[in-house]
Amino acid sequence: MINNPFLPGHDPSTSMVRRARLRYNQPMISRWQHYYRRFWPQWLRPELLALTLVAALTRFWDVVAPQAVVFDEVYFKTYAGDYLTGNYYFDPHPPLGKLLLGGAAHLLGLSGPALANGDPGTLLRLLPALAGTLIIPIFYLLLRQLRASRRVATLGALLLLLDNALLVESRFILIDSMLVLFGLSAITLYLVARRRRGAAHWWLLAASAFCGGLAASTKWTGLAALGLVFIAWVAELPALRHAWRGALGQLAILVIVPILVYLSVFAVHFALLPRSGQGDAFMPNRFQATLIGNPQYNPKAHLGFFEKFWDLNVAMRQSEASLRTATHPYGSPWYTWPLMIRPVYYWAGQADGAGRQGNIYLLGNPLVWWGVLVGLAITLYGYIDQHKLFRRWRLPLLLAATGYVINFLPFSQIDRVMFLYHYFYALTFSLALAVLGVGIAAGWMEHEHTFWWFPSRGSAALYIGVVLVALAGFMYFAPLSYGWALSPAELQQHMWLQSWR
Repeated sequence: MINNPFLPGHDPSTSMVRRARLRYNQPMISRWQHYYRRFWPQWLRPELLALTLVAALTRFWDVVAPQAVVFDEVYFKTYAGDYLTGNYYFDPHPPLGKLLLGGAAHLLGLSGPALANGDPGTLLRLLPALAGTLIIPIFYLLLRQLRASRRVATLGALLLLLDNALLVESRFILIDSMLVLFGLSAITLYLVARRRRGAAHWWLLAASAFCGGLAASTKWTGLAALGLVFIAWVAELPALRHAWRGALGQLAILVIVPILVYLSVFAVHFALLPRSGQGDAFMPNRFQATLIGNPQYNPKAHLGFFEKFWDLNVAMRQSEASLRTATHPYGSPWYTWPLMIRPVYYWAGQADGAGRQGNIYLLGNPLVWWGVLVGLAITLYGYIDQHKLFRRWRLPLLLAATGYVINFLPFSQIDRVMFLYHYFYALTFSLALAVLGVGIAAGWMEHEHTFWWFPSRGSAALYIGVVLVALAGFMYFAPLSYGWALSPAELQQHMWLQSWR
């Protein structure tokens, strides 16, 4: 019998016309899939775009307010201006963060003398705000490289986004948001490089080393990022025993590139500061003799780059040592940071007629900071009690734990005044470890490429509950992050611990 599609009762699904239509449409579907996969990277998920957008909104919102110098902006905006005037300054940290601020001042058309003489230069806050924004997607990608599911990576990045302390640090002319961005980027790029072969592997490895060099060139604590990368590389050496040439090449990149970055930053620093300035007194006589306008200036004096480099790094080390006897009312011991015992008071506004006043504190979202400690306890208990379940993610958990340790415990050996913002690096790794552990225990790590999947309604409710609690904490403490006016009674309500005042 002839299969005629026009006969009554014929099922077109079995007809040659239907099959022809399917054959005709299939290449079109494949073509669209091809273009989607080619031009839309698999790592660029919708939640990543949403996280980046919300991070930008919170960091850039009214970023020029208050129109006043806030906390250490008095130093960093002046250093940025010195690069425009060429007047030598001294700071105990490597110069990259200040160099970038100086470049931003030049691009924004700001005046060097004005920045040095009272201009708050609030437009310079755009650079730290940009760095603070980029931290959030980079942290998401780091979690994904640690084999977190899309749900867990989103949760971790969202909790970091909803931390008020990192928000505050990202909204002022300070360099710690850049430091954290460079360090997290170095580690993330290294983990990506591990999964690539050929030229892509080497370019990503070089990019990781470059970002590690940027971190170390911002603050010496940025060396912890390179340390973690090196530890991960050493852990993989047994697998590379039959490819020793490749291992030596990797080692050369991880050592040489950061050194070149560090030296290059100082070379630019010296080239832009040829004149006498407020930093002369920290330098030895032979260095001062090269600064135009210094009483000891000698046009015939010549000091090579490495001699200048040595003199400055020795002076930086001596300056750090001199701080051992310094005190500050908002300094805090390293072991108190996880509990956020002592925040830092950044700014106090003028009270209005009703007694309402704006205040800005470097104060984290306690529901995030203290929640991380609960998550770490769950992770430790789960790893001991449900070892078979947690064993699948042993290496990511170990890397996150190592990152936390090397970014936290070394502060126990530093004998100088320290502040809560020194904990930011360690905070990110403690958060990564906590969300990984809770994600494993709650079953959120399964079906890693699917976003909205949970093993039960209760599990989904727990996930949503964590997000809502963190959001509530962020909103409650937002007035102390943005400097919104509060009455004395309202301010006191936000002081959950007596030590916060």
